[in-house]
Amino acid sequence: MVFKKRESSSSKSKHSPKAEKPDKRSSSKSDRYAGTARPQRDERAERPERSTRPERSTRPERSTRPERSSRPERSSRPERSTRPERSSRPERSSRPERSTRPERSSRPERSTRPERSEFRDSSQERAQRPEKKDFAPAKFRKAPPKELFIWGRRTVEAFLANLHQAGNADGSKYALHIIVDKAHKAPSQLKPSVESAQLLGIKIVPHDSAEETWPLADASEDLNHQRVCLKIPEYPVQNIVEAINVVKAANENAAHGCVGVVLDQVQDPRNFGAIIRSAAFFGLKFVIYATDRQADISSLVLKTSAGGAFSLSLIPTVNINRALQQLKEAGCWVVGTALTETAVSLKELPKDRTWVAVLGNEGKGLRPEIMKNCDYVAKVPGGQGTVDSLNVSVAAGVLFHSLT
Repeated sequence: MVFKKRESSSSKSKHSPKAEKPDKRSSSKSDRYAGTARPQRDERAERPERSTRPERSTRPERSTRPERSSRPERSSRPERSTRPERSSRPERSSRPERSTRPERSSRPERSTRPERSEFRDSSQERAQRPEKKDFAPAKFRKAPPKELFIWGRRTVEAFLANLHQAGNADGSKYALHIIVDKAHKAPSQLKPSVESAQLLGIKIVPHDSAEETWPLADASEDLNHQRVCLKIPEYPVQNIVEAINVVKAANENAAHGCVGVVLDQVQDPRNFGAIIRSAAFFGLKFVIYATDRQADISSLVLKTSAGGAFSLSLIPTVNINRALQQLKEAGCWVVGTALTETAVSLKELPKDRTWVAVLGNEGKGLRPEIMKNCDYVAKVPGGQGTVDSLNVSVAAGVLFHSLT
């Protein structure tokens, strides 16, 4: 078997009739061989060889740095001894001395204060000083004590008699002012009041006329003072416990009838005083009144009561409904007055009970919430003429009479 020898790739490429295949490179590179035959691989070996780089040993050596010893030395700084010395400060002895202060003995002496004996009276000095303002809220401020005056012979005598019964009155808190006659003596009609005041240790203050120094000279209206008036401190009031004890005692003793009255916003002081007078006349023991939208105890109220305020207990309260509930728990019955369709006549009220009456405002009457706490709501029979209602003080007198 005979094998043919394979031709080498170089000879095959020389004599091959086939056309050379186009180069797959980009068109920009193929333009260089346009119109000419592309050189063969063997022709590429004929290119000049690249210049050989010199070996590392043949490269020029870098310039050697001068040794440290050959470098120029830096300029040496001058020694400390060669530097110019600072200007020496002058010694303390050569500095100008400060001006010496004058001795204490040479200073002008202060004006000496006057001795205490040269001061004015402390009471006069306090009077000239302005008072400090009170910046506390109004509800926390302490109200100044009231200064009340009662006038009229009968009212003054009733009040002094009440002080005698109490037995513990401080006469220094009171003062009896009277207008004397031409002989500078107390009129005969004022002798009972003067003698009673002297027994209690009350100071008597005489006046020649009802002008200037008279306590009631600045009154807004002409008062029938009958030449006498009594200065009193704030009128003493009681608390609800006093009324509760009265109700319990009335039930124990079977003392039926009206024992007290409650006022709901009675604003006229004359009506207030007239109700107190009627209550004292019919034997009531206490008067309870509200502190809001209600006439307070004043000189006019005490005068209008004609001394009746001194024979019963005056009790202020913040909550009328709460006071009525406490009285009902103590054992009393509550009756109010109103012009309503459901109101009963006073004649229909039972007599065998302990009653507490309730009276309302002059114009609006009882408030609805107060009326709910009433066991009975009654009305005064009448109103058939041109007038359909009564003044609250007049209605109080009729009510007290019906329940007694």
